[in-house]
Amino acid sequence: MNFPGISGLVCGVMRVIGSTVVGRHSAVLVGGEGQVGALDATTDEDVAGQRMDDVEMYSALGVIARPRAPETIEGDLLGHEAMYLELGGILTPVAHRDLQLNRKFPAPKPRTVALVGYGGGFLSFDDTDALENRTTWYMPYAAGAKAMVVAMNPDDESLMLVHGDGYAVVLDATNGITMRSKTGESWVSLKDDKFEVVATEISLRGNVALGANTSGALPLLAGAASPACPSLFVSVV
Repeated sequence: MNFPGISGLVCGVMRVIGSTVVGRHSAVLVGGEGQVGALDATTDEDVAGQRMDDVEMYSALGVIARPRAPETIEGDLLGHEAMYLELGGILTPVAHRDLQLNRKFPAPKPRTVALVGYGGGFLSFDDTDALENRTTWYMPYAAGAKAMVVAMNPDDESLMLVHGDGYAVVLDATNGITMRSKTGESWVSLKDDKFEVVATEISLRGNVALGANTSGALPLLAGAASPACPSLFVSVV
């Protein structure tokens, strides 16, 4: 494709088939073949074009990536594809996509922006009705059987941290801070006026002071059926 009025400038599409990192600043170089036809054409429809080796890859500021090698998925060869500009024999990829990544994030909502990795992890920003962002950081592991999640939601002013085994910490404007066990049978809740602990067994080590004024608490006196308890102090004020 030639641009009218710009002498010698050519635009084309390429399929990247390899990459390397070179130099003392770790630049990413890619190589591949130019394509004739649609970028998402199947292998049988591809027509090999110009061979490109050690092409400098440029991307959005702050985004550094090295593409995964192409692979055949459901009969289609999927991998890093790019549009390039050629001026004076120098090729520069300027726009990129990889349908391997699209498959890892298959249902973006309107106005969603996401950074997606080849392992299925992603950082996404979804608009609320108030045009604020719900933010989700999702990291699958154990062959996709587990995932860790950090989620922030301005609708209920909540922040959630979830472990792949089920442990969770949740902060929100209404319920304060909640920590739960992997099964949810044990949990701790902290609000401005209340601290709750629910568990089958609670173990405390060290001195414990109870009452409204713990600075003046005294050792628990022995009862009729118990010895003195110098580790438990009780405030009577």
